[in-house]
Amino acid sequence: MIEMDDAIRIVLENTQTIDKTRVGLGDVLGRVLSEDVRSDIDMPPFDKALMDGYALRGAAIASASQEAPVALDVIEEIPAGNVPQKRVEGGQASRIMTGAPVPEGADTVAMVEDTEADADPEKVRVLAATETGRNIARLGEDVRVDQVVLQANAVIRPPEVGILAAVGHVDIAVYRQPVVGVVATGSEVVEPQHKPKPGQIRNSNGYSMVAQVLRAGAQARYLGIVEDDVDALIHTIGEGLETCDVVALSGGVSAGDCDLVQDGMRDLGVEVLFDRIRMKPGKPLTFGVKGAKQVFGLPGNPVSSVVGLELLMRPAIRKMQGMTDVHLPIVRTALSADFRQTPGRKQFVPAHSVQGKNGAWESTWVGHHGSADLFSMARANSLFVVNAELAHVKAGEELDLILLERW
Repeated sequence: MIEMDDAIRIVLENTQTIDKTRVGLGDVLGRVLSEDVRSDIDMPPFDKALMDGYALRGAAIASASQEAPVALDVIEEIPAGNVPQKRVEGGQASRIMTGAPVPEGADTVAMVEDTEADADPEKVRVLAATETGRNIARLGEDVRVDQVVLQANAVIRPPEVGILAAVGHVDIAVYRQPVVGVVATGSEVVEPQHKPKPGQIRNSNGYSMVAQVLRAGAQARYLGIVEDDVDALIHTIGEGLETCDVVALSGGVSAGDCDLVQDGMRDLGVEVLFDRIRMKPGKPLTFGVKGAKQVFGLPGNPVSSVVGLELLMRPAIRKMQGMTDVHLPIVRTALSADFRQTPGRKQFVPAHSVQGKNGAWESTWVGHHGSADLFSMARANSLFVVNAELAHVKAGEELDLILLERW
């Protein structure tokens, strides 16, 4: 058995950045940029009003107050989208809307709330002084033309989609999403639409793995159930190696007579780099490579499969796409109750964790009936980590906590 830290290192050392492609704005969410994005314009592209009000010279209203309002001549109205036609001189103002260009001569926008109508419809009375320069966004103060606005390897979230649109970047260079082929193994496994007969179980792992792969940012290709037959496994793993970047199998990696995944991998020329990890759950976890292709043999027990995929396969999927932040976040947590284990393997314990108003995390073991208890994972949002040498952790003691994505 190898240590978990060594397993993660081996996986990432054998993970190569994937090739690049281009997508449109409608398909870029969640993707990773493969090159810098530069602005094609200054932003704002002109001095623009930040408020509805009046564009004027700040010096002209420096003495304005409720008791001594300043009357100005209104020379034009400038809605957003229109270009000013007149220059503002002393004693003048242009009525302006939010987002409209500020006319020449004006250096301030007085909010409409600080004005009132005059008896003369072509005048406005300003009731309060406004500091010169206020309520105007200056040309280029956010971004200058040719400035890098998004750097390569950035993950695109909704704000970044808006930035891409704002700088006219509609054909975006990104890393291709890796394709992960998902295989469930076992002659006892049947598809969910079938009611299991005695000795059979439904294929829950295959579909939860597909969901995890999608959440990790890859494409999933479900390759079906393979019975306990080495020739059938070789055929399916081979198909996955030809059509996918990663092949992920559930089950068949332990030491039983029907655990044939490693035999199939080796017959296909896959170099097995490790097949046991000193962790709980998930000890019988196999990882191998064939060129740039990867094969993960995950344990058949659902909790083991979930944990192994999140901690080992998810980082590989993210690194393939050029991401630098590949691991789930780790914080410190205090346990709400005592926890005991048999020493010997580092344990990743499904937990429900909450963050208090003071920022501290507190975790409660969700409780499960072993690594086959899939239902316990639905109650978990995190994994607290108990080092291999510990037998007893008392309530209130602090441990590392791995925060799972919100499912």
